Amino acid sequence: MRVPRTLRARLALSALIVATAWVVLLTAVFNLLLVRRLDAQAYDVLRTRAAAAAATVSANADGTLVISDLPSDTALDSGIWVFEGKTAVERPAGAPAVETLAAQLAGTDGKVLRADEPAPVELLSLAVRHNGTQVGTVVAVISLEAYKKSTRNTVAASVLLGVLLLVFVYVLTQLVIRRALAPVAEMTRQAGEWSNEGTARRFGEGDRPGELADLAETLDDLLDRLSAVLRREEQLSAEISHELRTPLAGIVAETELFVTRQRTATEAVAAMESVAASARRMEGILATLLASARAEKAPELGRSDACAVIRTAVAALGDTRVRVTVAGDDVVVGVDAPLLERVLGPLLDNAIRFARSEVQVRVSSTPQHVLVEVLDDGPGVPVRSAEEVFEPGRRLATHDAHEGAGLGLALARRLARFAGGELACDATSAGGRFVITLPHG
Repeated sequence: MRVPRTLRARLALSALIVATAWVVLLTAVFNLLLVRRLDAQAYDVLRTRAAAAAATVSANADGTLVISDLPSDTALDSGIWVFEGKTAVERPAGAPAVETLAAQLAGTDGKVLRADEPAPVELLSLAVRHNGTQVGTVVAVISLEAYKKSTRNTVAASVLLGVLLLVFVYVLTQLVIRRALAPVAEMTRQAGEWSNEGTARRFGEGDRPGELADLAETLDDLLDRLSAVLRREEQLSAEISHELRTPLAGIVAETELFVTRQRTATEAVAAMESVAASARRMEGILATLLASARAEKAPELGRSDACAVIRTAVAALGDTRVRVTVAGDDVVVGVDAPLLERVLGPLLDNAIRFARSEVQVRVSSTPQHVLVEVLDDGPGVPVRSAEEVFEPGRRLATHDAHEGAGLGLALARRLARFAGGELACDATSAGGRFVITLPHG
């Protein structure tokens, strides 16, 4: 047997199998009870007739039988035998085949005999007694043809009714299942249409059964997570594209000039140094973006000494205007050194670029967090732009010669948040002031 492939067909087939089993069982039980009931009814009729006939038979003092009150032999014609010993003293007319069966019951009492040939009949014997001794036997017969016919008709009708019931159950099951699965078909159709439209659409709340409502909610959550992943992928691609465009363009320009124009040794060295600087910048950009991607996957954040990391980063800049001050003793943060450097790097770059004379990095500790403040005495950030500076690709100072794409602060805030901290801009300060909040290590 081939198993149906669709859920609707499988459910309909399962319902049909269960219904068939119940219909067969109930039909069998019904017909069995009917046969027993008809048998009991036939026996009751037969016993009543035999008792009525036995009431007309009596015995003389010498033991001979006397039959009375049988008007016009009507009772005998209906199927009554009276035996005195083995001899039939009264018999119905026109039943020689049945008389042979009746003769077998002579001398018995309460015995039932059935036969199907030449016709279905049932016989019952009742004893006629005189002084406690059986002197005769009354044998009654009843035709079972009407009962057999009723049984056959009832069985045929019950089978036909069962078949019609199964057809009705199957059709009704198909309709019910189709109606029940209509929301699933609609959700499938919607998902097929949305596959070409991105992940912005949602199933939302609708008139669905509880199980399908849960499924729709789960699928919406899955689509939300998928959308978030796609947005992060798009954002990472955009960041890589924007951030690498400038240094890559510098490398391409220097290379083309080197090939197309004759240069002195000094100019060639300068060109290679420019290419190397652009390459190092690209390396730093990729390192920052990869650190962001790794942090987003919730890696082990580790621990590091904030003061040591900050001093190393400041020393690498080689700018004497940057001063580091530490307040308190507990400066161990729950972030590894490379990630902390990536958070701090864009802040130091911006502070050095905008500072007039001095950049300060202050490290302090609270019972809950470690605070790292980066301050400069430059023009600062307008209050209205305190959050805009963290938008990817957003640059407030577009008039300067800086080649960045406005991604540094956005990456720094994202890395800080991945580490369980925060990066904020204090636009009320006289100069630039950015505060990094990190968890204790």
